[in-house]
Amino acid sequence: MKKIIFSILTLLLISVAASAQQNLRTAYFNDGYTFKYKMNPAMAPERGFFAFPALGNLGLGVESNLGLSTFLYPTSDGLTTFLNSSVNSDDFMKKLNKTNQMNLNVNASILAFGFRTGKAFHTVDLSLRADARAALPKSLFGFIKEGRSKGANSWDIAGAGVRADARLELAYGYSRPILDWINVGGRVKLLMGAARANVMIDKMNLTMSGEQWAIQSHGDAMISFPMTIGTQPGSNLVDFEEIIMPENIQEFLTPNIGFAVDLGATADFLDFLTASLSVTDLGFISWNNTTMMQAPEGKVTFDGFGTISTDPDSNNTIGDQFENLGEELLDMFTLEKVDDKLKKSSALAATIHAGIEARMPFYDRLTFGLLATHRVDGKYSWTEGRLSANIAPVNWLSASVSAAISDFGTSAGGVLNLHAPGFCFYVGVDSFTSLINVTPQFIPINRLNTNVSFGISFSFGKGVGRYYN
Repeated sequence: MKKIIFSILTLLLISVAASAQQNLRTAYFNDGYTFKYKMNPAMAPERGFFAFPALGNLGLGVESNLGLSTFLYPTSDGLTTFLNSSVNSDDFMKKLNKTNQMNLNVNASILAFGFRTGKAFHTVDLSLRADARAALPKSLFGFIKEGRSKGANSWDIAGAGVRADARLELAYGYSRPILDWINVGGRVKLLMGAARANVMIDKMNLTMSGEQWAIQSHGDAMISFPMTIGTQPGSNLVDFEEIIMPENIQEFLTPNIGFAVDLGATADFLDFLTASLSVTDLGFISWNNTTMMQAPEGKVTFDGFGTISTDPDSNNTIGDQFENLGEELLDMFTLEKVDDKLKKSSALAATIHAGIEARMPFYDRLTFGLLATHRVDGKYSWTEGRLSANIAPVNWLSASVSAAISDFGTSAGGVLNLHAPGFCFYVGVDSFTSLINVTPQFIPINRLNTNVSFGISFSFGKGVGRYYN
C-alpha cells in the first residue's frame, strides 16, 4: 500500500497527477459525433448505434498548470530533479503557481447503444470512470526546495488537497423535440463506487525547533474502500502499510450505490443560430466502508527533507529521489484515525456546458461555435472557453478544430469524424500543442494539458439531422 502511495505522489510531483474526463469538448459542435449526448443529453446521435465493446468511446485526459520541465533540469551529468542544489531556487519557484492544480481522468465505455422510436432517441451505456485531482500550494514546494537554506525558520502551508475516486456508471438517456425549434433531454445514472480518497490539509504551520520542524496542522481525510487501514502500535496514527481484510465476503462485496442525472436543452434561432445548455453529474454516491482521519491535535515533529541524495555518484536515480520524497511527505502529513467502517455520502463534481453555434450564410456546412465549460468541484473547480470551427463537406464526414483558454492555460485541438451508414470512427484531442515537445517516452515537457479520445461504433437506421432534412 505504501508503494502505491509513493507512486501517486511521484506522479503528482512530475505533473502526471491523479478529476471525470470531460469527454471531447472539441467535438461538441461536430456534426455526426455520436457521443455528444454525454455532454448534453438533448443532442441525439443522427442514427441508431452500437459501440464496439470497450473501444466505443475511450478517453484519457490530463489537465495541469505545470509541466515536466518544472521538476526536471538538464546538467552535464544528465537530468536531475529540482531537489539538486545546482538548480537555482528562484528559477524553480517562478515556474510554480500560487495553487498548482493537476488532474488525471479516464473514461471508458464498456458497452453503449442507442436507438430511435418516433421522434425520441434512447441511449443506454455502461462506463468506467476514474477521476483524480490534486491542488498543491506553492509554499509546499518552497519548503521542500529551500527549507532553511534562505534563513526561513517558519513556513505557512495551507490548502493542500488530493481527491480520487473510481466508479461504474449504468445510464439511460432520453431526448426528443418539444417544439420544432427546441430539443430537451436527460440521462438517469445508477452508480457503483469502487474506491474513494479525499485528503485536505487546510492549515499547516512549520517552525524550526532545534534540529527539527514543529508542525501544527489542521486537516482531515476520508478513504473508502473494502479493506480497513490499521494504526501504528500504541497510537491512533495511521499506518498505511497495515491493511486489514474484511471479516467476511459479504462485507467485501457490499456495493457503494449512488444516483445522478444529466439535463440538457438546445434551441434554434433565426434559422442559423443554435444555443445549448446542459448540466451533468448532478448526484451522489453512498460509501459504506469509510475511514475518517484527522491531523492530530497539538504539535508533531518532522526532521525535514534531509535523506534525499541528488549526487549522481550515489546511484540514487530520479525515480528513487521522488520515491524518497514521497516517503518523507508521508512523514510530514501525519494523520490520526478517528473512526472506520462508517457510511458516508459524497456529491459528484457537476459540469456545466453552455454553447452557441452559428452557421455561415455563404456555406451552411461551415459553422463556428463557442462553448463555455465550468466544473463545479470546490477547490478543484475550473473554467474553460473554447472556440471551434466545424465543417461537414458531406453527410458522412466532418471535422473540427478548436482553440481554448482555461485555468490550465491555452490549448488547441482537433477531431476527425467518419460517420458513414453502418460504421463510425472518430479520433480527436482537445490540446495537441502539449504533444509537440515530448520526451522519448512521449511525456510532454512543458505544460501538460490534453486529452485524447477515439471510438468505433456501428450505426443503423435512417439519418436524422440538419443535413438530412
